[in-house]
Amino acid sequence: MPIAEGLAALNSIKSLYEMIRDVRDSNDPERLRAAAAQMFDLALAAREQTAALQEERNAAMLELATLKTWETEKQRYEMKAPHMGATVYAPKLEMRGSDPPYWICANCYTQGMKRILYVASGGVMGINRWGCPECKTMIMIGQGIAPT
Repeated sequence: MPIAEGLAALNSIKSLYEMIRDVRDSNDPERLRAAAAQMFDLALAAREQTAALQEERNAAMLELATLKTWETEKQRYEMKAPHMGATVYAPKLEMRGSDPPYWICANCYTQGMKRILYVASGGVMGINRWGCPECKTMIMIGQGIAPT
């Protein structure tokens, strides 16, 4: 889409330039008036297309910054398997600092998000259900097993 928008903006500017070149030596008021109206429309179209390109560029730059931030952030965590095939991510001990221990949803982690799991329900046959507030994933972890 950005390439198409860019080409459209360039074509509008090119058409505008050609039109100006064609009427620059004209003395016919009707031709000048019609050309002025067309030039105004082309200039407005080029402006709108340029604004759309700028919005797409800004969105891409924001996404890139978010990805770079996540790449740095995810280095703070390591995968854990606390119980019966459950997979979570936990802060590396040297990275945790004074934060209390917690687990991060493995599904969200692979999607570039940090979502802390919470105990959704507990105590059923020695198993706690941990849930993700974002993707609603539920994992089963034995009672007494807690983030470290």
